[in-house]
Amino acid sequence: MMTREAVQSIEDTVKNIICSELRVEPDALTNSTHLMKDLGADSLDALNIALRLEETFKIKIPDEAIPNFLTIEDIVHGVGDHMARC
Repeated sequence: MMTREAVQSIEDTVKNIICSELRVEPDALTNSTHLMKDLGADSLDALNIALRLEETFKIKIPDEAIPNFLTIEDIVHGVGDHMARC
């Protein structure tokens, strides 16, 4: 189980990556923000975000997991799960 601080750190990093990739303001993001529906991301954006997450967190996200990374919360949990397996 990860500490609250670890989850917050992952969340902050995830939000920074999304802001950078999708050119949105940080205050536009909440845990329930949906990348496609709310931010207009497409599959290429999702792939770029996944690649940045892998590089930043030193993890490997399986291709089949990427479609499950829909909201900020999904991404934070997914990254935490993948980090726990390493």
